[in-house]
Amino acid sequence: MSDSLKRHIVLGMAGHIDHGKTEIVKALTGTDTDRLKEEKERGMTTDLGFAFLGKDITIIDVPGHEKFVKTMVAGVNTVDLALLVIAADDGVMPQTIEHLEILNLLQIPAGVVAVSKIDLVESDWLQLVLEDIRQLLKGTILDGSPIVPVSPVTGENVDQLKEKIFETAHLVRNRHDKEIFRMPVDRVFTIKGFGTVVAGTILSGSVSPDDMLELMPQKRTVRVRGVQVHDKPVKTSSIGFRTAINLMGIEKDTIIRGNVLAEAGYFRPTQMVDTHFHLLKTWKKPLKNRTRVRIHIGTDEAIARIILLDRKTHAPGEDGYAQFHFEKAMVTDIGDRFVVRSYSPVRTLGGGSILEPHAVKHKREDPVVLSLLERLKQGDPSMIVLEQLEKARYQPVKTEDLAKDLGSTRDHVIRQLDSLEKNNSSLRIGKNRWMSRRHHAALSEKLLSLIAMFHQQQPLRLGMSAAELRSRIKPSPDRALFDEMIKSLSASGLLVLEKGRVRLKEHSTQLPAELAPLKQKIEKMVLDNPFNPPDSRQIIKIDEKAENVLGFLIESGILIRLEEGINFHIKAVEQAKERIRILLNKQGEATISEIRQHLETSRKYAVPLMVYLDTLGFTERVGDRRRLRDT
Repeated sequence: MSDSLKRHIVLGMAGHIDHGKTEIVKALTGTDTDRLKEEKERGMTTDLGFAFLGKDITIIDVPGHEKFVKTMVAGVNTVDLALLVIAADDGVMPQTIEHLEILNLLQIPAGVVAVSKIDLVESDWLQLVLEDIRQLLKGTILDGSPIVPVSPVTGENVDQLKEKIFETAHLVRNRHDKEIFRMPVDRVFTIKGFGTVVAGTILSGSVSPDDMLELMPQKRTVRVRGVQVHDKPVKTSSIGFRTAINLMGIEKDTIIRGNVLAEAGYFRPTQMVDTHFHLLKTWKKPLKNRTRVRIHIGTDEAIARIILLDRKTHAPGEDGYAQFHFEKAMVTDIGDRFVVRSYSPVRTLGGGSILEPHAVKHKREDPVVLSLLERLKQGDPSMIVLEQLEKARYQPVKTEDLAKDLGSTRDHVIRQLDSLEKNNSSLRIGKNRWMSRRHHAALSEKLLSLIAMFHQQQPLRLGMSAAELRSRIKPSPDRALFDEMIKSLSASGLLVLEKGRVRLKEHSTQLPAELAPLKQKIEKMVLDNPFNPPDSRQIIKIDEKAENVLGFLIESGILIRLEEGINFHIKAVEQAKERIRILLNKQGEATISEIRQHLETSRKYAVPLMVYLDTLGFTERVGDRRRLRDT
């Protein structure tokens, strides 16, 4: 079997403490993942470690001690493939069982079992352990998975284990990509000369240098300085890749494991979710309503109350619907898997999948609510239509095109769209185009966020040009939708569209007192020789803040931009108009050459000046001559 895969795979280790997980990783890759001093001293893994197997597999080593199970969950929650390690001399142990339960709850797609330390046992004992393992795996996601006895010490079967890993990795299906960037953070560190770096596994979408992202739940906008995969800089990293992202303008201490880095506008922090929930059959007693628990989603953990929606108490081994009320903000999405552990003493008790990431409080055992949750779990037809709208992002889709894409009738699609519109999931744009209401809200938020950031970076500018604003949105929105949204936000009082520029209503361009002397200096420069002023490049060289002040003077109308780099003072324009009026009243018409001589300027300035005066309606062009428009 080739060790070259068609996609990137993240492999998560699992197993009891001191069963040899780190030694196996070292035997497979040559990398010692015990990177902390504490780990070296204790001889056990206490945090996540990382190594590369070939060019397509990243291995995440996790701690096996019961005190560090929450770290183990953070490590395996985003993996494609599990490697469960069981020591031949110990056999199945408590954390072996709990780790297997966690893998099962998270529905890890595939796995391999490594029976380590076979150099320490006799053959007969090994056969007994192998039989125990087969019994343990029955009915789990690892039932029927390869079981490889191995010794990292002697090297026995290490190559065979590697071969089985690659064989199994070839069977892993591609992740479903919503094409919206999201990455739970599991590591945060700094690199001298570069600053803050976060790392994790990309769950959807892609990321590139200079992308603007949002750190959640802080809702803080950050810019990507650089992206690395396998310790090498890349132009883009995408879904499934273990990725390190260098962020600009944010301190390491403001980010923690469990935060989520995402495309701005798409994910909102939540403190209430609806779920499909399973209570492990190994949990010895029924779970009561409003039990306080610990919930693990992605790389984050929160204390929560579980609200049983379909029963009085939840019996071990049963599935049902439950709502979780978090004691802190979390970031999650439809379909995310989660693990639930008891509050104290801490033990894994169950898990499931997210059905509604932004839930509202429900009446318990409400048949309407339970019917909706069942439809979400089963995959309601309207949810398939909604998925198409989600994929289209900022491009509203015609009903006919939806029908074609889904291989369905137009009437069927219309019924689903009507259903989505009633529950506020979709939005009709015009007569026959549709988009996801979530994307519509995200676009609105993104527009306001971009304008706010522009004001922060350019406080002296009146606002952004509409064209520049649209160009900064990725992917580019439908033009008609963009124009309509600007009008709508203006009508609602959030934006002001003025002189072709868009600004927040509360934004004002007051020049700080300390910049008044620089403003006066620039005005004097352009008025000293009013019809032959210095160009913009000359002006911005006089002071590091001159470019901002120049922009302020242009947007406030004190300077008139005739063309790129050429700016006349408003007083100079008025003087020119008066002198040209006298000339044209006297001789009726004049060429550019005659006007140039009359103003004692050059063609460089005369041509754009006359084009500007034409646009004002002051003059008009007749052949190669100008005359006053009002004559």
